[in-house]
Amino acid sequence: MHATDLHFLRYTKRVSVSTRVRTPHIVLAGGGHAHLYSLLRTKKLVQRGFRVTLIDPSPYLYYSGMATGVISGAYAPGENLIDIRRLVEEGGGSFVEDRVEEIHAESRELLLKTGDSVPYDAASVSLGSETHTDAFADNGANAIRVKPIQHTAEIRRRLLASTDRPARVLVVGGGAAGCEVAANALALLSRLNPGGEVTLAETGDSLLPDAPKKAREYIHAILREKGARILTNTSIVSLDRGVARTHDGHEIPCDLPVLATGVSPLSKGIFRASRLPTGKDGGLWVDGQLRSVGDGHLFGGGDCISYRGEALPRLGVFAVRQGPVIFHNLQAILKNEPLARYKPQERFLYILNLGGGDGLAVYGPLVWRGRLAWKLKHHIDQRFVKSFKP
Repeated sequence: MHATDLHFLRYTKRVSVSTRVRTPHIVLAGGGHAHLYSLLRTKKLVQRGFRVTLIDPSPYLYYSGMATGVISGAYAPGENLIDIRRLVEEGGGSFVEDRVEEIHAESRELLLKTGDSVPYDAASVSLGSETHTDAFADNGANAIRVKPIQHTAEIRRRLLASTDRPARVLVVGGGAAGCEVAANALALLSRLNPGGEVTLAETGDSLLPDAPKKAREYIHAILREKGARILTNTSIVSLDRGVARTHDGHEIPCDLPVLATGVSPLSKGIFRASRLPTGKDGGLWVDGQLRSVGDGHLFGGGDCISYRGEALPRLGVFAVRQGPVIFHNLQAILKNEPLARYKPQERFLYILNLGGGDGLAVYGPLVWRGRLAWKLKHHIDQRFVKSFKP
């Protein structure tokens, strides 16, 4: 503040004029995997003259790479938690425990579930995804969705509670998540309640439909060796009172239905309500710099975006690689500097946790299985989570 004199015809009045420069406000909507890089560097952002706020309904992120291991007991419940509130607050930022309901691009503010609003100068969304449940909207109340990822702990809890008789598990969906859930449920049941059954139903003619042929062959053989019943070319059309019904009229008894039927952005309703351009799946449409095509100061990463209008593979390795680009571009847009480009990796490693201390690794056309694959996955996941611990 400094004082100045304002001169008029008959008098002089001394007033105070503010010379304080407003601190640019960076807001991270959602503590998803694509925001972890920025959250770990909150202190750098603050030191560079930015105010940082994280908005999320939970102070914790459930790291996806270890989630299915919670079912079998390879990891204790909570071992895959990352304290995102601590990350932002220890760096000098703020945490708001709330849910973003709408984005007002014109006024650059986020409307929250509580009715509060948070203004931003630059923002990014990493709001995650949820399992498709449209086909079971009226009769899937007892089913557990694989995503949001914290639901895997509920699968374990329900299996541990089924002590009166062997549990019958039905996993709907034969992608990577469905296969991992089936394998880890079998591992738990083999120790817990002999006689338990796991059925895996897939609408296509193969499990892991997007994987190389060798990986598809391996996963069929591995799950059958572990005792799974595999049904391909099978659509589940209803779930009701412990019985699932298929498209051709067959019934499958099940005590615990688990939906792994693909995912869509958890926030697609938010983007549509905000009148922001979206891709076919409802994800926020972003350009090559991960910037919304409807708001030049809004970025996004992870499962909630449509990269150039198309969905990327919804794997954590993509979200994590987007982190440094988001971190750079949030600052660059406010300093009128060039934005960094994001280039999705053409080949990437993913390893399925198969529940018994073995894994199935896929890297492009290369596939291998066994304990070494599991040990590599365990090492990568443990190292990643520890990098965010105090």
